Amino acid sequence: MAQVTTIDVTTLIGSDTFPVNVNDVYNLVETIAVQNIRGVKSSNRIEDAFYDYVVENGAVIEEAIVAMAEKQTFVKTGQPDFSPKDPSFKVKYFNNWEAKQFQTTIRRSDIRKIIADKGTGLDEVVSAILATLTEGEGFDDYKAMRDIIKDESVGFDASASGSVFNGKHPKNMKGVIYCLREMYNALKATNKVGLANDGFEQATPVEDIRIAISESVLNLIDVVELANIFNLTKEELFGKLVVIPYDADYTKGKVLVYDRKALGRGTRLFEYSQDVIGKGLYTNHYLTTERCYFYNGLFKALKLDVTSAIESALGELLEANA
Repeated sequence: MAQVTTIDVTTLIGSDTFPVNVNDVYNLVETIAVQNIRGVKSSNRIEDAFYDYVVENGAVIEEAIVAMAEKQTFVKTGQPDFSPKDPSFKVKYFNNWEAKQFQTTIRRSDIRKIIADKGTGLDEVVSAILATLTEGEGFDDYKAMRDIIKDESVGFDASASGSVFNGKHPKNMKGVIYCLREMYNALKATNKVGLANDGFEQATPVEDIRIAISESVLNLIDVVELANIFNLTKEELFGKLVVIPYDADYTKGKVLVYDRKALGRGTRLFEYSQDVIGKGLYTNHYLTTERCYFYNGLFKALKLDVTSAIESALGELLEANA
């Protein structure tokens, strides 16, 4: 037989090199017994965090709100005033579109060379490769949303002087729960809390309120107590939570309670296409998107830094190595 080089039996953590071993009895190379080929998975776990705008025509997203009618003096007698009282509008425009393309190549003849008879099938490998397009786009979409949520310009500081907590911040996790409820109440009530200076007084519908919070902070909170404070079941509460997964690029100390309409994601292109290269026996596959992400100050958003409460809680749970 041909000269082959054998390697040692793989260790607990496996090997990046195929172990070419010659059978002790038959002097033939031992082959693959089981083969699995899987694609790397990602998921956008904060999909519900933004208000979606699907754009079929045009290039600019316009968002406008109308102020509530104001009281007028009622004149019971005398000449009535028929002059018009036009409503007041506030308008924001967004067109910060960014086009992106994700590409992968399928070589069926080469895939057949690497799969084992009892391993992953051709169609399974092709599906796993094609899935990398949507997985990659989904992860990119998540990062864009995460970066909007963590941006310092997004939301009004609830601990600022004159704001909800008037220069104070929570010192422990019970304080965080209390503050989340107060911020939630502030959004529900009719006021200008969490709005730009020229915003209209408004109340956020309960179904539109979201609470963006990191997994690290949520792990330190009694979820049952949090649900009870909000007068919600755990299931209802999790429907409002936008939980940022463990992520080194997210500032875990920031929580954001906001009207979902304050965070927007526009999509005007989401298209799959392919090129067949007959000469090279391969196909190129593409997923092309064009999206814009934005913060709309016409709607309420309150942020709060809970870093002190996190450090206090961790101080009771963890200590430095001896």
